[in-house]
Amino acid sequence: MKKILLALFFCLFNLSIIQGRTFYANGNKLEKKVALTFDDGPGKATKKILEILKEKEVKATFFMLGVSVVDNPALAKMVLDAGHEIANHTYGHINFYSYKNEDKNLKMEREILKAESVIKNILGIKTFLVRFAHGYAKQDSIQVASKWGYYVINWSFGTDWQSMPANEMYLKYKNAISNGAIFLMHDLSKNEKVISFLGDFIDDIKNKGYEIVTVTQLLDIKI
Repeated sequence: MKKILLALFFCLFNLSIIQGRTFYANGNKLEKKVALTFDDGPGKATKKILEILKEKEVKATFFMLGVSVVDNPALAKMVLDAGHEIANHTYGHINFYSYKNEDKNLKMEREILKAESVIKNILGIKTFLVRFAHGYAKQDSIQVASKWGYYVINWSFGTDWQSMPANEMYLKYKNAISNGAIFLMHDLSKNEKVISFLGDFIDDIKNKGYEIVTVTQLLDIKI
């Protein structure tokens, strides 16, 4: 019985190491740093978001869809040239919460690696952060990502896909400012609501004494 319990302990311990090393939904709760992240692009909102980030002298992390990079290579290069962090959002935005086929793990691998290949071919960089569509972060996805050297990154707060007035959405983001927060927004669609308050939101973060950094900087990831 002791041997069984000991084996179970080591399995759980190793699992916690894998998950702790490769999955994050927030940064250090003791440091006044936050990260802004944008998913699904590059797309219709990317240029305007880049303009706001430049004006506010802020760097963000863009989780790019492989298919969006293929459709908008010039925009993807604009993000890179502006000094922002590029991350992997898989290729085709498959919802693995509802994916029931037996090849699920293989499909996740292919989605990560196909997006990685596209980003590398067009931008000349290797990605090592991944965010699955819809925030899928069950143990199977964490293990698949870890196998290929990826960290799975979710978020502390995001609500720009929900139907609400821009001022209400802005207030929700503002109220979510806290140590280590990872904010999720989107740049594939026009996203006029986020564009309308993003500059003010950045000012709010700074006025509260927070530093805005990339996800890699927030998590102090060394590659």
